[in-house]
Amino acid sequence: MRLTLLVCLALFFFNQPLTAQSAPGSKPFAVSPETRDAVRQLIGDSILNGKAYEYDAYLADRIGPRLTGSPNYMHAVEWAKQQFESLGLANVHTEDWTIPATWEPDVEATGHIVSPVDHELHIYSAGWSPSTPKQGMTGEVVYIPSMRIEALDAQKARITGRIVLVDHSSYRDSADIGAIFRGYDYLRSLSPAAIITTGIENGAASFGLMSLTGMIAPVPEAQVGMEDSLLIRRLLQAGPVSISFSFANKIRQDVKIPNVIAEIRGSEAPDEVVIVAAHLDSWQPGTGAQDNGTGVASVLETARAIQALHRPPRRTIRFALFGGEEQASLGSTAYARQHIGEVPKIDAVVVTDTGAEPAKGWHLMGRKDERGAVEAVDPLLIGLGADGITSDTDLMFQSDHAAFNVLGVPCLVLWNSMDKYETLAHRASDTFDSVVEKDLTQGAAVVSVTAYAIADGEQAFAAHLSSSGVQSMLQHAGTLSDYNYLRTVGTLP
Repeated sequence: MRLTLLVCLALFFFNQPLTAQSAPGSKPFAVSPETRDAVRQLIGDSILNGKAYEYDAYLADRIGPRLTGSPNYMHAVEWAKQQFESLGLANVHTEDWTIPATWEPDVEATGHIVSPVDHELHIYSAGWSPSTPKQGMTGEVVYIPSMRIEALDAQKARITGRIVLVDHSSYRDSADIGAIFRGYDYLRSLSPAAIITTGIENGAASFGLMSLTGMIAPVPEAQVGMEDSLLIRRLLQAGPVSISFSFANKIRQDVKIPNVIAEIRGSEAPDEVVIVAAHLDSWQPGTGAQDNGTGVASVLETARAIQALHRPPRRTIRFALFGGEEQASLGSTAYARQHIGEVPKIDAVVVTDTGAEPAKGWHLMGRKDERGAVEAVDPLLIGLGADGITSDTDLMFQSDHAAFNVLGVPCLVLWNSMDKYETLAHRASDTFDSVVEKDLTQGAAVVSVTAYAIADGEQAFAAHLSSSGVQSMLQHAGTLSDYNYLRTVGTLP
């Protein structure tokens, strides 16, 4: 009953004006009556016949966690290709890029505080860490109170050859992402025996990595539970603390990773492209149902729903499922580099990577000049409860839009409440039971409607920014320092 009500509400708002305001002298982005009629059908089909929930169920329950380059990831690639092919999409194929190394846990981590007390640690190998020696590692712990370069330099004599502990308080003097990762880069240069970071409460694993290059770290890196970290710090106040730990990881060097690509060719301007994207990889030990099974499912559902219209939009819609997002969006950055000559023809990039709580609307990702164009689409989304716009830039470099955004391409990222997502992502609890069908169905419909409306517009969605315009946008968003660091390490084009 509630799904039917969503359809009725959506159709009610189709009589509202659908033209965006723009600067004098430019032609505003608009949604034509023909596009509006097609979207009416699209919403009804997406809400009543959508398959996003089924797609996510298969991906999470039947394939499972999808570490980049792992057998499960390759299984997911083949499955995604089959889904696109079964829908009758054009140009279904994969495009390879090379990651410096792949990583998978092989032998479960174990560890203890060995002095001044014997206490078992909840410990996990960090992503892209080498294995410990077969006999494990034992050493004295040194706490790092600040990740600033000058603070680390002052402690270098204590760091070399010891196991260093970094916790959340260590970042308090670091102004941005770039500053934190520069700190890790410098810390590694001081030759510690190992690096230990603080995880989450209750000793649970929360997987991530401390480098953004896809290369294996030079020393073992691990995570301990928050309570373990606090205990070590308390013990350090009274004197030296030593710990012992061991784990083994499966590592392969220079591995080709496929992105999955498919298209619905445009009816009038097939060389102009709207990209609809999500990342296919995930962490473990969960099954990646939220991060980013929901995004993959939404991309597949968008392809299904628009193909079912039998009315292709003016521009081509290109569907992209990228690998390596969890390793600093390496797959989408590689794709942007491989297609750099096509960038002027990319009208917009639409990304979904924020879980399956009800969609509110769209993140502008620093592009405030897109507001008028999004407002032209919003009347199509009011009945879905997703006509919101946010200028928040906390996710500026957190997903696969980033490589395109810094090349000046207009980008949108689905805006959801992430309260549930943030308690599940990268954890064992990121499983399909956390996904609510009506919420995922609504979010997938929002992606479908927005992508189709942009691709079917007579006018371009928004302008491409020049290099200086991108710099100005990033400066205004307070993310220029992060951008400069990410460019330095090669994770942005």
